[in-house]
Amino acid sequence: MRIFEWPWPVDERSFGDGEQPVVDTPVEMRAPSEWAREEFGFVADTRQTEVLDCAARQVLLCCSRQWGKSTVTALRALHFAMHHPGSTTLCVAPSMRQSGMFLAKVRKYLKTPAGRDPREPMSVRLNNGSSIIGLPSKANTIRGFDNVGLLILDEAAMIDDEIYTATRPMRAVCNGRLWLLSTPHGQSGFFYDAWQDRDEGWTRFSVTAPECPRLTAEFLAREHAALGERLYAQEYLCEFLPSDYQMIPSHLVDRAVNEDEEPMEEVEWTPPERDQAPSPAEPQSRFQSPDVSAELPTRPQRGGHPSHPAPSAEEDQC
Repeated sequence: MRIFEWPWPVDERSFGDGEQPVVDTPVEMRAPSEWAREEFGFVADTRQTEVLDCAARQVLLCCSRQWGKSTVTALRALHFAMHHPGSTTLCVAPSMRQSGMFLAKVRKYLKTPAGRDPREPMSVRLNNGSSIIGLPSKANTIRGFDNVGLLILDEAAMIDDEIYTATRPMRAVCNGRLWLLSTPHGQSGFFYDAWQDRDEGWTRFSVTAPECPRLTAEFLAREHAALGERLYAQEYLCEFLPSDYQMIPSHLVDRAVNEDEEPMEEVEWTPPERDQAPSPAEPQSRFQSPDVSAELPTRPQRGGHPSHPAPSAEEDQC
């Protein structure tokens, strides 16, 4: 039997009446995969065992549809809550329905009735004071939780970046763990960025449909024929493909950028010197007629032509 040592930092604040603070003593426990098999009869396959027993603080799980990621994550959340009294596990999903389905899987493995956390009705409260809470990804209601020991973002590729930014600091007090799990969905968003960035300290798992022993070759062949090459690659082969609205694929943009090349020297442009710049012509309204008086001939005065003699003094007086 494998033994896990899981040190957990102290949080001296009270969690409510009758609750216990998180302990600092390393806890000896069975590996989650063995615990799931012995307690609930859940026999994990090879890849599920790798994910269940991962003790990294930041985990990225990119997997095929119907691989069982929600079941694996529910067991992992329950194992964490049972072995860390007074802890808070938060699962954020794109919708309320999906959060409810996650909690339903957690309740299925509970041997005794569980209550609810007073902070959130969609939750499971264990006898040791630990809570597992499910929330939809709504920006106006997601904030307010702290001391989150395990933060799970289910179907992370479908969750807005704003939710990811708002929930990450919830782990700050206890240095909690972060799990992002999803099937790929386009080449944008925090899940795609985290998967592409190899310097952020993530432990990555990629599980395609052919690696799942519960999905038969006949079923996958029918799905391939029905969905076509593109959607099948996204839904079952864990490939991040450009969306229909993306004009330039991300990999072409990445290939066009060379970070090793020295940037071009900036040269300040100086306009050429002139003795006196001509004054710009004033704009003319389209409702104003042009001044053509300068172009008309001047009318001659009377007497200026032999056929028009100058008037006499008597004519002037008239």
